[in-house]
Amino acid sequence: MPDIRKWNYQKGAYEPYIPPVGHISLYEPVMETPIVCASCGKQITFGEGYTSFAIHNCSGFGYSVCESCHSAELDEEERYYSAAWR
Repeated sequence: MPDIRKWNYQKGAYEPYIPPVGHISLYEPVMETPIVCASCGKQITFGEGYTSFAIHNCSGFGYSVCESCHSAELDEEERYYSAAWR
């Protein structure tokens, strides 16, 4: 099992993360390769995915997530950083 971590904005640190069951991916040479969203487990193709802001490997590369999870991560990041600057 690869070392997968999820960024916790409140703690400012990574936490261990157990992904959903299925093939999650950092990279695929064929964009039509079926994978699952690293956040919710929804079936997508690699080409439909977005790079996660929060779910990374040990080197900091983001796993592929679906559009709705990517949007939720973006909202969380914006909430945290906008509150930090107040």
